Amino acid sequence: MNEYVFRAGGKVALRVPDNDPAVQRILGHSRFWLGMDLGRSDPSALVLLHDEQLPVYDGSRQVLGQRTRTVVWADRIADTAYTDLSRHVAAILSKQQLYGRTKFIIDASGLGQPFSDVLTEGGIEHYAATMTAGQAWKKKGRKITVAKNVLLEALATGFETGALTVAHDLPLKEQLLAEVQSFELGQTSAGNLILQGGGKGHHADMAIALALAYFGSEEIIEPRIEVVRLKGFF
Repeated sequence: MNEYVFRAGGKVALRVPDNDPAVQRILGHSRFWLGMDLGRSDPSALVLLHDEQLPVYDGSRQVLGQRTRTVVWADRIADTAYTDLSRHVAAILSKQQLYGRTKFIIDASGLGQPFSDVLTEGGIEHYAATMTAGQAWKKKGRKITVAKNVLLEALATGFETGALTVAHDLPLKEQLLAEVQSFELGQTSAGNLILQGGGKGHHADMAIALALAYFGSEEIIEPRIEVVRLKGFF
């Protein structure tokens, strides 16, 4: 059975015996993405995605195993001030199993921008994603603009290909999947495109939070093979 060494930033290496003749080894990852949709008249939603791809032995060499992304936690928070929400997020990110291994991404559209400012003032690192029309996305520092279509298509593809799954024991699993299944683009009376679920007037808050987290895992930090030399070998 493989044994692992978990390093800072969510990097993972195979535990190598002293007599291992290998010159190089592969670094995998085990990290999390926390997505958040800020509530307006509806609750705010948080969804935690575990993104993992571990190194394994393939005969005499190390390779990366299968990558998995699994929704492991979800929550809704109703009627809470921005400062209270930021403290709640900080408490989540400081948990031992998440600290240093979690990237946080929020919907910074509309009312999300003032909340992003509160997070910044509180020293909470995050990606602020503003949703737009069109078919593109771009990143400048920690600010992202992403088309709503891009989020929808990425989420749909993740479920269709099996790259994205939901933990069987997730307490809000049925509600989350119902939102995802009805997730679609709607239109306001002013003609603006919005993401909604369950019909007109529903905002699919958890589905949006999940879409952001999955998009982050797909596009913002792409998985890559990292090779390091073992000490004592030249």
